[in-house]
Amino acid sequence: MKQERQEENASIKLPLKDLVELGGSFVRWGSLSMGGLCLLIYSNEIGQFPEGLNLGEGLAFYLVCAGFWLVYSLYVVILTALGSVLMAWPARAAYEVRRRKRASIETRRSSVDLPVDFSPMYEFPCIAFGLLGSIVLGIYALRNAMGAAVLLALALLQGLFVATFLLVRRRHVYLGSGLLVHSDTHESVRRKRATTTLAQRVVIGFIVVAPLVIGSERFALVDAAFRTAQLRKEKAVIHVKKPWSVRVASSKLVPGKSFLGDDYEEFREVKVLLRSVGDKVVIELPQAAGDPVKLPIPSSEIFVE
Repeated sequence: MKQERQEENASIKLPLKDLVELGGSFVRWGSLSMGGLCLLIYSNEIGQFPEGLNLGEGLAFYLVCAGFWLVYSLYVVILTALGSVLMAWPARAAYEVRRRKRASIETRRSSVDLPVDFSPMYEFPCIAFGLLGSIVLGIYALRNAMGAAVLLALALLQGLFVATFLLVRRRHVYLGSGLLVHSDTHESVRRKRATTTLAQRVVIGFIVVAPLVIGSERFALVDAAFRTAQLRKEKAVIHVKKPWSVRVASSKLVPGKSFLGDDYEEFREVKVLLRSVGDKVVIELPQAAGDPVKLPIPSSEIFVE
């Protein structure tokens, strides 16, 4: 009995190996799935899906994936860290209230008490990234108070997910200790441990996906990913071959002499929305009156510096 109590009250840290195993599938497949989703979101935003995709353009697609994964990962880490720091004390307080309530109920006195260590939510990495997140959130609030409020709510939700993960993780570690209590059997413990393993992965999935699904800044993240991958350029210099250059020159863009020869005309300060993915390059043409127009040009007819 004494040994059981010691096991119940032990504060078990998350092993690095288990953490790697839990996050491994997201590291391996997350960039591809998120990159594909990024491409779909961006294509819908600009109203042009890449045409003529082939295996030879796989590198460009991987650049999109890597660019989005880099930007999005930093976004998720900062939001999660900020939420973890803000939710650490409420989560611990709520759990202690729940423990005391369970201990006061006669029918629950024989149940296993599993103290949960919430300290990872306020360790140095979380505090550092959380401080960065609070600074960014404060600056953003000066420009868009409503958007900052949404981001703060999203950060708190991320913190709640982290607290839930720690709860499930503590139960998972206990089930793997080999102790049998009450009417538990090895088979029932095995099933419960499989359930907690699935629950951990689901919670991690929510942590990864929630900022993209719920967050109001997902389009800004997608644009940043395409700029990181150099597939979108805000102020590019382009060289367009005739007769496509005539169509470009009909906008507010001013043509100039191109170093590619007389068949081409140079245009500066051009917003390139999509390049290197598919067989067309999509640019934005500012108009003298009205909204800008998107123009897809065959890749063979345009060169982007």
